Amino acid sequence: MKKQNVSNVERIRESYKGRPYLDPTYDPAFKEFFDDETTLKEFLNHLLHLEGKEKIEQLTFSFDNHLRLRTPYLKEIVFDIYATTASGRFINIEMQRANHSFFLDRVILYNAFLTINAKQSLERSLDFQALRDFEKQHKLYELPETISIWVCNFDLKETNGKYIDTWNLYSDAAIRESNAIPITQKNKYIIVNLTRFTKSLKEIENPEDAWLYLLKNAGKFDRIQEFENFALDSALERIRVDFAGEELLNAQESSMLTQGEINCRLAEIALKTEEFQRKSEELNHKTEEFQRKNEAFQQQSKAFQQQKEEFQRKSEELNHKTEEFQRKSEELNHKTEELRLEREKMNAEYQKIFAEKHAMAKALLQDGVAIEVIAKHFGLSVEEIKAL
Repeated sequence: MKKQNVSNVERIRESYKGRPYLDPTYDPAFKEFFDDETTLKEFLNHLLHLEGKEKIEQLTFSFDNHLRLRTPYLKEIVFDIYATTASGRFINIEMQRANHSFFLDRVILYNAFLTINAKQSLERSLDFQALRDFEKQHKLYELPETISIWVCNFDLKETNGKYIDTWNLYSDAAIRESNAIPITQKNKYIIVNLTRFTKSLKEIENPEDAWLYLLKNAGKFDRIQEFENFALDSALERIRVDFAGEELLNAQESSMLTQGEINCRLAEIALKTEEFQRKSEELNHKTEEFQRKNEAFQQQSKAFQQQKEEFQRKSEELNHKTEEFQRKSEELNHKTEELRLEREKMNAEYQKIFAEKHAMAKALLQDGVAIEVIAKHFGLSVEEIKAL
C-alpha cells in the first residue's frame, strides 16, 4: 500500500513537470502558502497598509475554522484562514476561484459570523473578565476590529475594474455631499480581484504587488523564483512541488480535479447558452416573419370584409326591388282578374287580357379567398382560420 502511495506522489509530481510551484489559488496550496506567522503578518501589513503602531506584531491563526451559531437553527460556516492579532483584530481570509449565486450575501454573512465570534471572544478574554461590573456594562456593545479579506480569482464587477477595493459602512447623506468617510473603522471588507491584477514582474512597485503577483502567477511559473524577501521566498518554498508532502499533493490534485469538473460543467452551460441564444434568434426571426405575413393577411381580410359588405348592400337593394316588383305584380294580377270578370259579364265583349309577369333573378357570386388556400399559405389548420 505504501509503495502504491509513493508511486501516486511521483505521478503527481511528474504531472507538474516544468512548473515548480503549486497553484495557490486552490485551497490546499493557498493554506500552505500562508502557513507561517511571519508570512501572514507581512501579507496583512502590506495589504492593509499598516505602519508604525498599527502594524501587526503578533498573531495566531488557524485553517478551516468552524463557527456555529443558532439562528434559530444551527448554522455553521468554515473560514479558510482565521486570525487574531495581539492588538485585538479579528481577521478572516477567504480564497474563491468561482463566482456563484448570492456571493455578496455570503461575504456579508461570513463577516457577521466573524463579528459575533469576535464579540464573544472579547467578552471571554481575561482582560474583559477582570473588569468591574459597571465597566463591563459600559462596554456592553463595544466591538473589536474585524476585517474580512476575500481573494477572488474571478472578475467581480462590484470592484469597478480595480484589482483591490475596500468596502466600509458609509453615510448616504455624506456620499450625496461628496465627503463620505467610513462611519467606523472597526468593520471593513478587503476585496482582491486577481483577474484585474495585470502587472508583470518588472512592474511590481511594492510588497503588496509582490504578494498579489505570487498569488495569481505562482502556479504558472516555469522556473524557481527568488525575491530576496524572507516572507515571500519562504511562502514560495512551502508550495514547491519538490518539497510538497504526500498529503498536500493529494489534496491539491483532488481540489484541482473538482475544479476541473466545475469548469467542464461551466463550459457545457456556456455551450448550451450559445445554442439557446441561436435558437432564440431563429425564433425571433420566424416570429417577425409570421408577424409580417399576419399583417398582410389582415390587410387581405380587411379588403375581403369590404367586398362582403358591398355585396350585402347590393343584395339588400335587390331584395327591396324584388319585393316592389312582387307587390306591383300582385296589383296587376288583381286588376287583370277584375277586367276578366267584367268582360265575362259583358258577354266576353273584351278579350282576355294577359298579364305578363317578369321574373327578375340576379345571381351574385361571392368573390373571396378560399379557406383552403389561406390555410395552406400560412401553415395553419382550417379550424384556426375559421376561428379568426
